[in-house]
Amino acid sequence: MPECFTIKGYVDESMIDHNQHMHDADFNKVFSEASNAFNYSHGLSLKDRERLNYTIFTLEEHTTFLSQLKLNDAYFIRIYLYNYDYKRVHFFLMMYDESDNLVATNELMMMGIDKSTEKSAPFPEQYLNQIKAYYKEQPDIKWPKQLGHLIDIPNKGGKS
Repeated sequence: MPECFTIKGYVDESMIDHNQHMHDADFNKVFSEASNAFNYSHGLSLKDRERLNYTIFTLEEHTTFLSQLKLNDAYFIRIYLYNYDYKRVHFFLMMYDESDNLVATNELMMMGIDKSTEKSAPFPEQYLNQIKAYYKEQPDIKWPKQLGHLIDIPNKGGKS
């Protein structure tokens, strides 16, 4: 069975908020660092970006918080690709605690950018080939309900 690209980390003191758990901004920071690590290791390292005069920008992201992490807790982020085309990739990141409980999810759309024009551009072949291979070989999962989640208050009659 294929493995997901996985990042492991620990909650340190700088990540703790006034409620004594991991701050929401730090969840987003470690999700961002995980997607960067994925891209660096799949054909878009910093050296590759410089050589190709190319980069990748985040277009949209959505984080869902399902549980708390506290000081010294370990976490694991597994990266899945939901979809891609020639210049965009739709990531779905899932964060788990040490007991393999889903703690948070992060849905992310990124687009390739030509650094000289600062406009969208097709992925370099080396990156696109690795995205295609990863997508094909990643483990099958049942996509969680957080994928494509709409922020909403269900009781629309609650206005006072």
